[in-house]
This record gives sequence, C-alpha cells and structure tokens, in this order.
Amino acid sequence: MIDLNISGIIPKNMENRGKLVLNDNLKNIEDIFNHRVIPKQAMSDEEIELFLKLLSLMDTDKDPKSIRIGEREARTSSNIHNRLVSGFCHGVGRSGNLIDPQPKAPGASVMYSLTNSILTSFLKKLGLNVSAIATPIATGMSISLCLSALRKKYGCNTVIYPYAAHKSPIKAVSFSGLKMRLVETVLSEDGESVYVPVEDIENAIKKEINKNDKYGDSNIYTTKYNINNKKEIPCVLSTLTFFPPRKSDDIVEIAKICEEYNIPHIINGAYAIQNQYYIDRLKKAFKYRVDAVISSSDKNLLTPIGGGIIYSKDKEFINEISKTYPGRACATPIVNTLVSLLSIGLNNYKELMKQQKESRKLLHDLLVELANNTNNKVLNIDSPLSICITTNSDPVEIAGKLYNLRITGPRGVRSSDKFGNCYLGNFPYDYVVMNAAIGIKNKDIINAVDKLKYSMAKNKNIMSGEKNGNNYCNSIR
Repeated sequence: MIDLNISGIIPKNMENRGKLVLNDNLKNIEDIFNHRVIPKQAMSDEEIELFLKLLSLMDTDKDPKSIRIGEREARTSSNIHNRLVSGFCHGVGRSGNLIDPQPKAPGASVMYSLTNSILTSFLKKLGLNVSAIATPIATGMSISLCLSALRKKYGCNTVIYPYAAHKSPIKAVSFSGLKMRLVETVLSEDGESVYVPVEDIENAIKKEINKNDKYGDSNIYTTKYNINNKKEIPCVLSTLTFFPPRKSDDIVEIAKICEEYNIPHIINGAYAIQNQYYIDRLKKAFKYRVDAVISSSDKNLLTPIGGGIIYSKDKEFINEISKTYPGRACATPIVNTLVSLLSIGLNNYKELMKQQKESRKLLHDLLVELANNTNNKVLNIDSPLSICITTNSDPVEIAGKLYNLRITGPRGVRSSDKFGNCYLGNFPYDYVVMNAAIGIKNKDIINAVDKLKYSMAKNKNIMSGEKNGNNYCNSIR
C-alpha cells in the first residue's frame, strides 16, 4: 500500500526482511480496503489506530498547505479534541444527506462508507440479508429518523405503538411530529407475562385506515390500503427486544398484517443482533412487510453509548432515512462502531454470542435454585437475555441494595408500577429482572446472584418457607 524507498540505506537482506514485516503488518488494513467486509479474525489496536490515522490524514484540515478561510474548518482548541474523534474533526455527511461524501473530509467519507459496508457484511454473515448504516445517534433518535422517512415517503401521520414502557421510542414519535395510537398490553393466561395481541394491533390499523379513508370504502378492511388514494396513512412501530415481563411483539404476524394492509412497519430491535433467537425472528419477519429495524451499537457491538444501527431489505429506503438527518454529524459514534467491528471480528463475535447463551442458562439455573429456596418463582417469559424472579419483599429496595453493593443492571419493579410492568392493571407479582447480555462474564452472574440472595434475605426473612410467592403477592394487595 505504501511504497517506501529505503534502498541503499541498509543491507539488501535487511531491507527485504523489513519490508516483509511491514507488509504483513499492513496486510489486514489492505484487506479492509480491498474486500470491505468484516474480518474473520480480530485486528489489533495498533492496526486499527494506523488504519484510522491513514484515513484522517486525507482530510483537508491535515493539509499543511491548506488555506482555511471557511466558517467550519475543523479548527480545534486542543489536541484532545483530535484524539476524541480519532482525527476526523470535519465529521461525516453533508447538510442534505448523512451518507453523502464531504468535500473537506475525503478520509472521513471513506471511513464512513467502509463502516457501512463492513456493517452490512457483518449482518449478512449473521443471516440477515439487508443493507445497513451506522448512525451517529442512539436508538431513540434513530427511530425518529426512520419515522421521519416514513412520513416523507408515505405521508404517515399516526404511529400504532403496541405499548412498551420505554420513553425513548415514545419520545421518538413525538420528536418526529407524528401522533400515536397506543395498543394496550394484556396479561397472559398464566399471569406471568404481558403482551399485545396481534388482533388488537390489526384492529387499530383498521380504525386508523377507516378514519383516514376519504372514500368511506366499506370493504377497506379486506383490501390492501392504496396509498395513492389516501391523504394520510398509519404505520406500526413494534418492539422485538424489551425487559420481562413484557414479551416481544409477534413481529412475524405483525409483518404479515402490515403487508396485507400495505402499512409501513418499523421494528425496535435495540439488542436484537446479539442472540440467534432474535435474528431468526427478524429473518422470518423480513419475508413480509418490514421497512427498517433499529438496533443499538452499544448494546450489540460493545461501543460507548451514542450510536445506532439501521438496516433494511430496501437499500433505497435506507438512503431516504439518511436524508432525514439535518446537517453534518460527529464522526465519533461511527468510528466507535467501526472499531468494534474490526477489533472483535466475525469469529470472536460468534463466540461472544455462544458465551451469552451459556451465561443466560447459568443465570436461569441459579435463579431457579434461589427461587426454590425462597418460596418464589422464575416467571415463564420467553426472553433469551433477561429473567424475572419474584420476591416476597420490596423489589425496589432490593434493587437499591444491589446498587449499593456495586451491582448494576437489575431492575426491581412493584406489582403496582403500571409503567414498569408495561401493564395498566396490577401485575400479580413483585419481581427483580436480571440480565445476561453479550459481554457478561459468568463470574459476574455468580456474584450478582449471591448478592441478590443476600439482599432478599436482608430485606426480609424469606428463608422460613412460611409463604409461597403467589400467596404473598396476593396478601400485600
């Protein structure tokens, strides 16, 4: 890649030996430029830093002969700024399109394009035949980009939202200037989870279509929604990944319904990439109507918070989404996504997925043992990451004790907390949610469950076996 003329400086045999080592050290970088896919093996930090340095040196603010008289010339007050953005001080994108090349930033533009190519190849290797972009904003704002694109392309005016008590997507709808129709959750037959029936989602679609039907077609429910004959149409924002006891939306059936009625469908899959269970659900849903999926870079790729991933079968719609971003963007979240993809590599990521699955089983086994010993139960919820264990004492106090014991992540939710339970009635149990997400260590799970056991016993003498979980939850209401 770099032709260094060191002939005559050192003996020829040393020169050849040195060039051999140099070329081997540059081979991974050269492969990224040539193949533009995620490497199977992880790249070293030194290789990644050199790769980013080479690209950033292409930007005009690194030109020693440049005369910079514009109002935005990547001027910085400290070298710390330069290090924080890996040298890409001009950022990425242009005012009209997030993924457009930036004339002052050839290196950053190459970096961003390569990131999207590598990200797309990564998702394809996991079995998702999609196009993807890394976004410089986290999940909630990335959802806003998608909704704004739907409003522009289809004239969507209302988001049908199967209720999940998460402020980010709710705020994303408001930020996009769309109205929201909530579809409420119901309690499962066994009383251990909440979910949104797909027939209720379909009924909400029908009501919105009927409301916006300027022709009053009585057969509108049985025919595809013809966007050419409508002023405004609804869209659906479903949720694939969420905390128990809220079950995942049935995205496959929702996708079928949206295809039937010709209604746009966005999926919030914040941490969907890290587990095959979610990937398989997405693969099935993509056979029907799914316009885009949003995932988090930090939850899936072990980056700092601040970036998102948007992917779709429709490459043109991805481009439409990128056009809804106003202005240029900071390069740091994009660089973080690229660094993770290169530093983990495909093989290591698959190993992390395997370890996550094993850690989830370990967490389940330990919590079942704890539940049996404390007259509680592990709730029957189909989640590949999280587990709910009921508690005979105040779950919020237990979560607080865990926090003070330096355990972060568990959520304590009272049965009366309608927001925390995603359920407008009283949930039958007080409970604590524990997680086994990608990157977790088995020793951390063991220590966390030990301290949960301590916190539950400290909060109330629950080891006596006087009451079972069901009776206790009934007695406190």
